Amino acid sequence: MRIALVGAGGLGRGWARVISNLPQADLVAIVDPLIGSERQAEWVATEVGHLPLVTSLEGTAGMEVDAAVVTAFSIAHHAAVSAALERGLHVLVEKPFAVTMAEAEELVDLAKRKRLTLMVSQNYRYFPGAKILREIVADERYGKIASVFCEFNLDWPGKPYQHGMQHAMGLEMAVHHFDMCRAFFDAEAVGGYVSEWQPADSQYAGGGAIEALFDMEGPKGTFPFTYSGNLVSKAPRTPWPGQWRFEFDRKTILLDTFEDGYGLYASQVDEREWLGRYDGDDMSFNLPLAHFIDSIRTGKEPWSSGRDNLGTMRMALGAEIFGKAR
Repeated sequence: MRIALVGAGGLGRGWARVISNLPQADLVAIVDPLIGSERQAEWVATEVGHLPLVTSLEGTAGMEVDAAVVTAFSIAHHAAVSAALERGLHVLVEKPFAVTMAEAEELVDLAKRKRLTLMVSQNYRYFPGAKILREIVADERYGKIASVFCEFNLDWPGKPYQHGMQHAMGLEMAVHHFDMCRAFFDAEAVGGYVSEWQPADSQYAGGGAIEALFDMEGPKGTFPFTYSGNLVSKAPRTPWPGQWRFEFDRKTILLDTFEDGYGLYASQVDEREWLGRYDGDDMSFNLPLAHFIDSIRTGKEPWSSGRDNLGTMRMALGAEIFGKAR
């Protein structure tokens, strides 16, 4: 699969390595508006300087390209994905794949009209612990799910483009956690309440913190999902995937840090049983990339397709849809 990488920042560097190391992928071009300028990232010349380097997808005209991996800033996703789809390319895009519901729905419609694959790289779905939890949900060894709680705290300086964003916590970080909950249970938020608020020293334009309660519904039943997230928190830092508590009928599952490290534990009052590590040795970007390529070749809709991720976007923008922003 011949792939053009769109976005040559720090995240793009990691993706360039992933694409280059995947046997079924071939990195054929780097696209970034800063190519050739004084602001071009240093790694571009040293690591991928042998490839065609262009400032826009128009610069790939005449090249044989099958797909684009978009790792540009979130606020540039709509323009980059639109250009790739119009170019006739399948697209794998980093989360969030847009910053408004209107943009997200437009991209899904465009991909459908062009009969192209649009997938969102929700890599937290692919961590080893996600597989363990999905198996627990599927076989109901601890009964059915009754309630879910997740907390995320981080004092994150943010990048300049993030400072100007509305719904900063929702779109830049909670989008991971909301997608995790949807993926664990194959569930959707059918109702709820979301309150965005601004910590006093927030560097973000809006939504530096979120409190939410979603009504989730899926094949295993309905349950409340309580969420608290803060990008300007002075509380102890949580791991990137968050701290979770899953209340099943007969046991509580914790995703947290205890004696065996960060991972999944089956809890019964003060006793804990280690079930396995949640995250992997890396960010597991190779897994969604391999799934993306396989989906194109088989013609099947990806697990985290753009259409599927509209459900995650509804939660990330929940203050507009379910509750209020302030």
